[in-house]
Amino acid sequence: MEYGLVVVWLGLFLALGAVALPAGSAVFATLPDRGAGLAIPFAFAWLAFVGYWIGQATFGPETAIAALVSLVVGSGLAMRHGVEVHWRRYRDAALVFTLAFLLLVGIRAYDPAVHPVGGEKFLDFGLLASLLRAGSLPPEDMWFANEPVQYYYGGHMLAAMFAQLTDTAAKYAYNLALAGYYAAFVTAAWGIGGAMGAGRGGSYGRGGAVAAFFVALASNLSPPIRLLVWALPTTLGDRLADLASIDVKWLATGPSNFHYWFASRVMERGASDGTFITEFPFFAFLNGDLHGHMMSPVFLLLGVGLAYAYWRTTEEDAFRRAGLVFLAIPPVVGLLLVVNTWSAPALVGITWLTLLFAPTPPWRLLPTRVAARFDRVADAGILRQESARIAVATVLAGVIAALGAISVAPFLLGPATGRSIGLFPESPSRLAGLLVVHGGFLAITVPYLGRGHSRDRLAIVGLLAIAAIGVTSALGVPAVGLFGPVLLGAWYLLRTGGDVNFETVLVVGVMGLLVLVEFVYVIEQAGPGRLNTVFKVYAQVWALWTVAVGAMTAGLPPIKPSVRRFGRTLRGRTGRDTETAGSVATVLLVVLLVSTSIYAGFAIATTVGGQSGSPTLDAHAYIEADHPHEAAAIEWVGDRSGQPTMVSAPGESIYEWVNAPSSMTGVPTVAGWSHEIGYRGGEAYRSRVRDVDAIFETSDQRTRANLLDRYDVTYMYVGPVERERYERHSYGDEPGISVAYEDEWVTIYRVDESELTA
Repeated sequence: MEYGLVVVWLGLFLALGAVALPAGSAVFATLPDRGAGLAIPFAFAWLAFVGYWIGQATFGPETAIAALVSLVVGSGLAMRHGVEVHWRRYRDAALVFTLAFLLLVGIRAYDPAVHPVGGEKFLDFGLLASLLRAGSLPPEDMWFANEPVQYYYGGHMLAAMFAQLTDTAAKYAYNLALAGYYAAFVTAAWGIGGAMGAGRGGSYGRGGAVAAFFVALASNLSPPIRLLVWALPTTLGDRLADLASIDVKWLATGPSNFHYWFASRVMERGASDGTFITEFPFFAFLNGDLHGHMMSPVFLLLGVGLAYAYWRTTEEDAFRRAGLVFLAIPPVVGLLLVVNTWSAPALVGITWLTLLFAPTPPWRLLPTRVAARFDRVADAGILRQESARIAVATVLAGVIAALGAISVAPFLLGPATGRSIGLFPESPSRLAGLLVVHGGFLAITVPYLGRGHSRDRLAIVGLLAIAAIGVTSALGVPAVGLFGPVLLGAWYLLRTGGDVNFETVLVVGVMGLLVLVEFVYVIEQAGPGRLNTVFKVYAQVWALWTVAVGAMTAGLPPIKPSVRRFGRTLRGRTGRDTETAGSVATVLLVVLLVSTSIYAGFAIATTVGGQSGSPTLDAHAYIEADHPHEAAAIEWVGDRSGQPTMVSAPGESIYEWVNAPSSMTGVPTVAGWSHEIGYRGGEAYRSRVRDVDAIFETSDQRTRANLLDRYDVTYMYVGPVERERYERHSYGDEPGISVAYEDEWVTIYRVDESELTA
């Protein structure tokens, strides 16, 4: 186990947060903790944004150092101006980060492998390794040699910067960066959930703890339902499984049959179409991809924190409000475009809702004369006032989106790829699956929005909501009936002065996303229909809803008194109705937290218990055991400097051991995994595949020489995959081609273009 690296990386992350705290406190001055809970995510964002722009000219250790120096200067200037810093809250955040970091390090130490099955690890590791070889941004595509990567790579870029600051090899940096992003996500949830809870007069610690729990350990309701199916008598268990549309297998047949995978595939897409991908954070990090949807929540929640800071800024502080909207939020939108493009519209949407619902009307951000005109319009009636709010908020959100795009213009003009939009997809979500995935959050949100209203009113609203679910289910769109009433109710409370705050803005945003994906999706190669759209949007939903429910629960009474009051209630000695409701809510919250932690308990026990070797963070360690014939050759390729072009068998069949030399080292191959079809189009990829096949198969030396020259190939890799696929295995007797490495299973040829057959 690489304990020294763990200490170094943890020290780096905590030091970055401490260094960033003064600058972050200046930005988040209106939050209860002055941004202490978001200091580490703030440091991540600062380094990534500065590193991205310096990286356009040069990318290496000097880039990471320069970005760090700029952060030190920024915080120094903040301290010089007398910014108030909440060190005690940062101590708490640092403790949360440390616990989360060590938890995932412990898990990854028992399952560190970057293998091709069950995720995108080959893609993610290849991007990280490519960036560590790159001289500037964007990096060269390890699966499409001589071309820049056509994928969002910002999160991997920041991981590479951490590796450069600590002089860590990619095979260790992968798992340490994964743990760092996990801990930063948990800490961001802690910070913004706690701040929103305290902003409502509740407990910072309780709001932060609940939000952090839903990121760090919680699952959807599938695992507790499966376990309950097993525990109940057969007839009742089968009935529950039918209602939840859950197959009676895995955990539903007993604790010894737990498997981590199937909790993320519980929403059916159709009779024979399989299931949607509905990952939750703990599953994603347990599975071990270093993917965009896992890294972007750190920046998405940082953007939410900025929006909340705007919400809390008084109308008199016009300079701060304008700075947050036009200077602070756009760069975070830009970062999201580079880290995980899917998440950028969500932050723009949350900002739009913040401008729309904030106590200060959005037109107060405009010049005084223009704002005065809108004031007169607003005084003309409620309809004109609402129309003015929506119109101005929409225009300002458009400006923020444009500024965000400008802030990372090279990405949008270069490696970003276009996608088309589809409407009214087939295979709408089914009610049972929606409840299994989102029921835990709904169980907190719906009572929260309904508190303080009379029983008669709640009964009427409840009946209308049930009717809406029934009608929309019959029409095939139950999501509209399930989430639409919550959206409308939250919107109504925000605009009528209900006892709600910024957490309800997030609820409106979440409900909007959940309804939107039922009608709109991105057309792409990553999956049929809206499979990938649901996957990527639901990841954002979980992050946003997590911090909202943290704030909602921050005002609940302490657990022990609640349990006692709950017991007295059951015995008939009730107190005040509000105390009783609080007692019941707290006990039910505890039940929900315990039940949704079942998955994490089983998963950790299974992962740790299934390890036979010594713990390690070496992502390559499994190669020696599982693919010993190529281990030495891949290490030899990895020792090459720069990014020389290699040719190897194309990865037309993906999620298999193919293109490992390029994916494990960052040395680009001419045609890698067929993911490139989604990035560049089918013909561009297949054209390269045909050329690669010709390089290996042709008997005409001139044809091979021309193709090797066309792609500037330095190495030909002939390993087990190439030997199985192609009949010809020896090329060393041809002019310009010589053996550079050879063992019993792999031969790597070096190509000298100046000596190739003319």
